[in-house]
Amino acid sequence: MKNLIALALMMVLLGLSGCKSDSEGEADQTAAVDQTETVVAEPATVEPEIMTKPSGVRYQELVVGTGAVAVDQMQIECHYTLWLADETGTVKGEKIDSSVDRGKPFRCQLGVRLIQGWSDGMIDMKEGGKRRLLVPWALGYPDGSGARIPPKTNLIFEIEFLRAL
Repeated sequence: MKNLIALALMMVLLGLSGCKSDSEGEADQTAAVDQTETVVAEPATVEPEIMTKPSGVRYQELVVGTGAVAVDQMQIECHYTLWLADETGTVKGEKIDSSVDRGKPFRCQLGVRLIQGWSDGMIDMKEGGKRRLLVPWALGYPDGSGARIPPKTNLIFEIEFLRAL
């Protein structure tokens, strides 16, 4: 009788070793589901609208300021970066100059010893704001400027209006 019980017990153990419980099967299915990747689309970056001044200079408001409004002849302090632009005037090329890189703000008087595109582009800008100016060559340096700006080259400026002086 003892042999019969031992034999039955051995058969039960052998039978169980080849079977999986329901919970083990669910774990395998869960593992398969967990291994799939979820792809999340990044939100598209929206470029600010391009607006045009009467002179033909185009600009984009990158940051709208809240302070004093720039007017002709106003003395200001700002940071700027200048790039050459492609023939459309909208794609940045070689960086030419930057007060940001130097860590020293630029002081000037709007309408005085500045290219027309810069002065026109800053008029009505608010202190604390930042604009991208798309300057056509005729409002920049039609004959070029030094070795770095060839004649008839469109320009892109990013100007941050720090303060009125």
